[in-house]
Amino acid sequence: MNDYTESVFYVDLTTKEFRRETIKPEVCRKFLGGSGIGWKIVADLIEPAIDPLSPKNVIVINPGILVGTLTFGTPKTTVITKFPVITSEDGKHFIEEAVAGGRYFGLGLKMAGCDHLVITGKAETPVYLRVTDGKVEIVDANDLWGRGIQEVTNELVKREGERTGVMAIGKAGENMVRLALAIVDKTDSCGRGGLGAVMGSKKIKAIVTKGTGDIRVAKPDEFMAVSRELRNRIRSWPRREHWIKLGLAAGWSDFKHTQYPGKWTKEKWEELYGEKTRLETLEKVIPCISCMLSCRLMWKIKGGEFDGEIGFGSPFSKSATSGMLLDVEDHRKMIHLVKLGNNEAGIDFYTTTRLIDFVTTLYEQGIITKKQTGGFELKRSWETYLKLFNMTVEREGFGDILADGWIRLKRELGVDPQDYWYGGICKGVDFIYDARPSRFHPLMMTFFTRPRPHHGGSHTRTNSPNRPLDEIKQQVEGWGIPADAIERIFTQTDYSGKFNVGRYTKYMEDMMRVNNALGVCSIYTYQALISMEDMAKLYSAKTGSDLSAGELMKAGERIHNLVKLINVKEGFTRNEDKIPETWLRPMKTPEGDITLTDYYGNKFLTKIDIEKILDDYYDERGWDLEKGIPTNKKVAELDLEEYNRFLF
Repeated sequence: MNDYTESVFYVDLTTKEFRRETIKPEVCRKFLGGSGIGWKIVADLIEPAIDPLSPKNVIVINPGILVGTLTFGTPKTTVITKFPVITSEDGKHFIEEAVAGGRYFGLGLKMAGCDHLVITGKAETPVYLRVTDGKVEIVDANDLWGRGIQEVTNELVKREGERTGVMAIGKAGENMVRLALAIVDKTDSCGRGGLGAVMGSKKIKAIVTKGTGDIRVAKPDEFMAVSRELRNRIRSWPRREHWIKLGLAAGWSDFKHTQYPGKWTKEKWEELYGEKTRLETLEKVIPCISCMLSCRLMWKIKGGEFDGEIGFGSPFSKSATSGMLLDVEDHRKMIHLVKLGNNEAGIDFYTTTRLIDFVTTLYEQGIITKKQTGGFELKRSWETYLKLFNMTVEREGFGDILADGWIRLKRELGVDPQDYWYGGICKGVDFIYDARPSRFHPLMMTFFTRPRPHHGGSHTRTNSPNRPLDEIKQQVEGWGIPADAIERIFTQTDYSGKFNVGRYTKYMEDMMRVNNALGVCSIYTYQALISMEDMAKLYSAKTGSDLSAGELMKAGERIHNLVKLINVKEGFTRNEDKIPETWLRPMKTPEGDITLTDYYGNKFLTKIDIEKILDDYYDERGWDLEKGIPTNKKVAELDLEEYNRFLF
């Protein structure tokens, strides 16, 4: 009992040195393990104000505590680094985490005896890292440099054998494009904001994982009893067969409302990119390790100029939204672009296509000129989009500006990214969802309250539109939070609606930190198929360290506050937690104007309303309302006094 430890593998690419350390049980209990320990490592290692693309930056890779165990939906690995995306005109960068599933990558780390992989320094020439039983090897990768992600992944699996995990980058990462992703096991993306560029700056083409060790469980009988109960719950879920058939494409019934860009009618969008069209290209639904639902896909384009092309991942939401934004009616062309982004170049498809849409519109309106684009004429055509996409990957000509994202666009062209009409932008990152069609629910808020503007696994029943209030409340009651907090969340206000989004968001973010530390996929929390009480039982049986749901949530709060403290050190305060100006303007669509409202669509929300909701969020966190940062009292309450030095 209470002797759970975790192992850290340190590799320095500059000195080529490797060492191992063990995290003590009391530290594991305090920060849970997994990404919780990863955040302590980062807090102790990363120097303030370093360049994210310098050798001084650190990458910390953390498979979840439950990865590799015989329970469902626990494939997640968290990667923490200082991201290279430019967040502001004064050049700040946030330190945050990105999360990916996959079939073998996290499992391979765990079976190799590695709970945390810490990478520092920079290699002289391209390399890949081979993580096997008890060690990390630095392997020459000159022959892999310049090749696409799918090709490289296949080659490394061929070399290393079946059931090898691979995280790889493409040309975008090699060229240190700030939009570059890392792709896990060909199917899962990791790192909106530039993780791929950080790997490229260190000359890491890929990380390969494979081990032969066992996964230790402190109380096997208890663990299996809980796991069996949860598996039976999943089997009886009425929508399970639909998800197994369609993967993430099964979410279209919600998606067509929550991510509607408003250029076409929904009827036209349904015809061009709806469920019927999705099924035409779907070849296979691919589960992550341990998943009982399955969401990633293998697709095959049928007909047209890309007939027979095969890709992997999750193409449909990306292709549908950007297809409407760019006025491309042939879904096959957009799915081809997704393949270029995810399976070859490794670049953030959402941001790249939105940047292309924005500059093309500006060019059409005469706001930017041919001289500013380096002589490249921007037309609203598929050929232009494809050329700009590839120019961004290669950092060629005008594409070099796009490769650095929204803030460089502002600096170079004198345009305001807040004028882009869809999605919304905060801290240099555009949002996947737009709160006007989606309405202002907690996921929308976490986009601008988190240091990294991304959901990061914060999915609950409120992601779906118009869920009954009783259903929302029932899920929150399973989080192990005090009754008075639940009362505050569900006290109606005239500025937030039937429940308080700000107070709800605090606990959702803490829950997300627990999810990621344990490795639990957010689909299961989104669909309310697992509660914090369930996770507490699994954690206790796995580690032998008995924690209640409330204690898990307190640890999640501790982790989230540590993340905030690290970013306070980088200069992030309430000034950066800003709602996008885009959301405060009506979205004009063929079906009428769409304005920002509360979750149930009863009230039009103003900037003053959002500021009140933000006050409630900080108040619920016990933070300084004016600065939007933890107070000394909160830091002491969470036993984080050693990080008081991060406050100013």
